[in-house]
Amino acid sequence: MKNIDWELLRRRHPQGLPKQSSRENWNKKALDFSTRAQDPSYVSQFLSLMKPKKNWRVIDVGAGPGTLALPLAKMVSHVTALDFSQKMLSIAQNSAAQEGVKNISTHLLAWEDSWKQAGISPHNVTIASRSLNLPALKPALEKLSRFAFEQVFITDRVGSGPYDPAAFKAIGRTLSPGPDYIYTINILYQMGHYAKVDFIEAEPRCHYSSFKAAYESFSWMFNEINDDEQNKLREYITSLCHFHQDGSVTVHRNHRPTWAFINWQTRFSPPDHRPCNNIRNDL
Repeated sequence: MKNIDWELLRRRHPQGLPKQSSRENWNKKALDFSTRAQDPSYVSQFLSLMKPKKNWRVIDVGAGPGTLALPLAKMVSHVTALDFSQKMLSIAQNSAAQEGVKNISTHLLAWEDSWKQAGISPHNVTIASRSLNLPALKPALEKLSRFAFEQVFITDRVGSGPYDPAAFKAIGRTLSPGPDYIYTINILYQMGHYAKVDFIEAEPRCHYSSFKAAYESFSWMFNEINDDEQNKLREYITSLCHFHQDGSVTVHRNHRPTWAFINWQTRFSPPDHRPCNNIRNDL
């Protein structure tokens, strides 16, 4: 077990890692994503498992439009939201202002940036929700641990995660989701962390304001989808829909996305017992 290089196996997985979106792509789809990411069931399950404490200061890595950062800020002392998309952070800032949430700070930072040089010091807790689609996972897990002097909470894909295998089959494509959470668990084990694992399963039904909104909730899975594939995808989604008189639709999913909720304790002392300049430089 100790001699297995799980990071290398992850990179060499036959199905490969899920394709990463660039900063420019995330900026372009920020508005659509902010609507799609608002999943009350996921948020409530994450926070219920996390059990936030009022005195916590939390770093949210890959915070996006504030899906977790905003509700979390109402439960803790402060949330520091990091994301590499300025559009995402702008949406989070606007939402915070509208809701009167003042204990959130946002920073335009990517995983590979030096958080220390940007003025970020260790907090009680770090979280990374559905943001671990990275070519190198171990450095990210190490970084999360370095910046948390109590606990780390992450979610990672189980199997195909948010990707619906039946939708791929319906348009004539094969889904190759790549390595999932079990690699993360094994890497953490080799790092010396006794990680705890729970699971977040999406609700079987989703309600959308229109069929267009329902279609967009599926179409994001596919790159460069042609007209024929679009028609087949619409037929598939229609087969799952119950249409309401007001134009809204309820989708009864064949596939319920499942996420592994993983957390572990860190070995660091609070920063008031340990100078921040002892933290080694980031990537």
